[in-house]
Amino acid sequence: GARILLLDEPTAVLSPPETRDLWRILRRLRDDGSTIVLITHKLDEVMDVSDSVTVMRQGETMLRTATRDTTPATLARAMVGRDVVLAGTSSAGSPARTATGARQSLVVRDLIVPGARTDRAVDGVSFAVFAGEILGIAGVEGNGQTELVEAIAGLRAPKSGSILLCDHDIGRASVRARADQGISHIPEDRHRRGLILEYSIADNLILGAQHLYSRRGVLDRDRIAANAAERMAAFDIRPADASLPARALSGGNQQKIVIAREMSRDFSLLLAAQPTRGVDVGAIEQIHERLRAARAAGKAIVLVSAELAEVMALADRIAVMYGGRFVTVMKRADATEEILGEFMTGAAGSMATAPSARATGDVTR
Repeated sequence: GARILLLDEPTAVLSPPETRDLWRILRRLRDDGSTIVLITHKLDEVMDVSDSVTVMRQGETMLRTATRDTTPATLARAMVGRDVVLAGTSSAGSPARTATGARQSLVVRDLIVPGARTDRAVDGVSFAVFAGEILGIAGVEGNGQTELVEAIAGLRAPKSGSILLCDHDIGRASVRARADQGISHIPEDRHRRGLILEYSIADNLILGAQHLYSRRGVLDRDRIAANAAERMAAFDIRPADASLPARALSGGNQQKIVIAREMSRDFSLLLAAQPTRGVDVGAIEQIHERLRAARAAGKAIVLVSAELAEVMALADRIAVMYGGRFVTVMKRADATEEILGEFMTGAAGSMATAPSARATGDVTR
């Protein structure tokens, strides 16, 4: 019965069909006289459902206009203060490539991983990722993506199956051993898995690599400070004071700390789970550029994202997880939001409920 609704990122964990259902409800409420305030960083949502739009930057109103009188590019410019290449536009980067002839960097076979509420959060998944390839994993959150990434990273023990990194079995290796062998991990929950909020920016930028910044067991503060200055400049982390605790930064700048640390390492495989969650369109553009550059340098990347536009803008192949399984794996050229949305919600028929050659068999090409 509320007449005023304040919605903060309401589609964060919704599939495209569920989002369209929400928009229908909001339009009906608006037509019935309700007032709705929608807070979102997704410009397509702003253009799709709003009547007017206000852009805020650093606590100030930068733009207020009727939605029909503006464009996504104009909104992005107001949000960031410069022109931005938006994901999904024709100039957003090189097209997806095939990995024919490349070596397999990561091979996962018949992986079963327990979760908090089930002993098969990941239910027999098999796939490979090639050097110089981005494999995008789409799906409504809670369908096994978290458990899959954490099992590969070493944060969660599989029940069965194998994980090979550059032909080496790492299924029993520690997190540090996996990092030493070439895995970098951008976790989906930066607070729980990516940062120690009371530590300084400088110390957070070396987490997991402290042994590389110490002499005789004592941290080398000069090298840590030099590393922080270099990373903060390269990744535009603000405020530019490395002594500040990570807690003092905005969510977007906290995410940049994690991105800077993990992408500055010498990795062969990057596990990027929700890498742009909570960051502005300018930072998203920079992160996407870094991911494409890593692919061009021959790195293998597993990209897990709730943003279909992000997956489609970056991935060479796209897998959809539903009920703990890969229900489809397709080339980017064959994917549309409508097709992926059907698989994400289980509406694509029996393929969403039973193994198939397409889902669990030869998915390495």
